[in-house]
Amino acid sequence: MSTLTELAQQIAQLYPLQDKKAGKRYRVVSELAGMTELEEISGEPRYIRTLALKDKRVWELCNGQAVA
Repeated sequence: MSTLTELAQQIAQLYPLQDKKAGKRYRVVSELAGMTELEEISGEPRYIRTLALKDKRVWELCNGQAVA
């Protein structure tokens, strides 16, 4: 059985992007024509301009680095 810490680490690996303003985690589903489809842990899709992912004030990878 996984501990709570291990579970949190697994979620961070599966959903590596964090919207720092909203406090939600996402994974990248697809990218097409300058748009990126993200999926929240709850399964809700979100579409965002791919260039917007470079905003370090909003987006962060699970390892604490900004999205490149």
